[in-house]
Amino acid sequence: MRTTFSPYLKAFLKSIQPIFSVTYSSILKARILFYLLFSASILLINCAGSKRFTSDEKDYEEEYKSEFNSVRVLLDEKPNTLNISLSNKIYLLNEENKIAEINKGNNIQFYANSHTLIAKVGRKNFTGKYFQLVPADGELIKLDGKTYKGILRIAAFGNFVDIVNFINLEDYVKGVIAKELPLGNGNENYEALKAFTICVRTYALKKMNEGNGLFDIFTDTRDQVYGGQSAEELISNKAVDATEGIILVYNGKPATIYYHSTCGGFSENVENVFPQSHLPYLSSVEDGGEPYCNISPRFEWKEVYTELQFIKQLYNAKLINNKNYNIDDIRIESRFESGRVNDLKIILDGRSGRKEIHLYGNEIRSKIRTPKRNLSLWSTMFNVKVIGNGNIIFNGNGFGHGVGLCQWGAIGQSRRGIDYKNILEHYYPGTVLGRIDDKS
Repeated sequence: MRTTFSPYLKAFLKSIQPIFSVTYSSILKARILFYLLFSASILLINCAGSKRFTSDEKDYEEEYKSEFNSVRVLLDEKPNTLNISLSNKIYLLNEENKIAEINKGNNIQFYANSHTLIAKVGRKNFTGKYFQLVPADGELIKLDGKTYKGILRIAAFGNFVDIVNFINLEDYVKGVIAKELPLGNGNENYEALKAFTICVRTYALKKMNEGNGLFDIFTDTRDQVYGGQSAEELISNKAVDATEGIILVYNGKPATIYYHSTCGGFSENVENVFPQSHLPYLSSVEDGGEPYCNISPRFEWKEVYTELQFIKQLYNAKLINNKNYNIDDIRIESRFESGRVNDLKIILDGRSGRKEIHLYGNEIRSKIRTPKRNLSLWSTMFNVKVIGNGNIIFNGNGFGHGVGLCQWGAIGQSRRGIDYKNILEHYYPGTVLGRIDDKS
């Protein structure tokens, strides 16, 4: 008869699987560690009665061998000290033992000191390289007003305290979709959502396979915006479930994934934006005769700068060392085939003489920011002119770097009845669909 594992035990086994795979070479050694973990004495805080976790050796081996893909998401990094007020009951573990049960309403304080972490619970202090917070009775962990599936690992990195969410890959994808793509009304965006889940899953898998440091992925635009269980929605979860385990593959390996909001009519070659070699499936494509992304609120845009505002932008970007300049002219010296600006030439007159500045490709967006909200310039697909009163006018199309899947273009295709497979083929030509268990 098969032993039934508690939700806590399942979560814990999943969380420590990466440790086993790195540190131990066989299931036998993992099995030995398992018995050491759960035969240790258990300290209980604010709880009546001790719990002991055991299982049949054969059942444990089957559980250990089961497929599990865990993403390590860096939720936050705090200098020196982290205080957590618990919104629900949790188990506290160090590297080797379950050391405490802590009830809702209690606090845990963590202190980092040169890669060593101290956890203070009531009057008890515990020291280790890291600690893990595991929700009791299948609950979710709540932190800073958000709820998270999986477990939290608190680790010391120098004198910083890192908070890392260990979470199943499919649950991670569910926490990203609604933060990155408009959901639409009813099923109008459903095929776009399915296409996008495959992109998000493939991107995360590549980051997991890199095996870097204490975590795999950031929660913001450095990687993909992640909001935990709090960000999940029914329609986006449905799209994740419908594409479970599916990734985008090129030449037998997970594809390199880029995506952006609005291509403006043409996507861009990856090597024109990012410092990497050409990839056939990340080449410029036309987004339909009538662009699919013309429904985007940023399909067309306009930004107007005064001369003082524009000079300040150049100064803030450290392109000039003082603001005593006037703008003589701004010229587009060359464009890529997509229409995006390759070389922007800015000619200034100042007390020390004439000065020319050249900005190239996507660098233009980071150096010249929007005048009102100080955001990156919407795209590099624009025209620019200096008018008589000294104002500078940018008229452009699109939003983002332009490489890979155009999110609003995918939505436009979905609303025209195009399915997710054809959406992906359109933006990543030459790729095929594969599965994680075959291609990871």
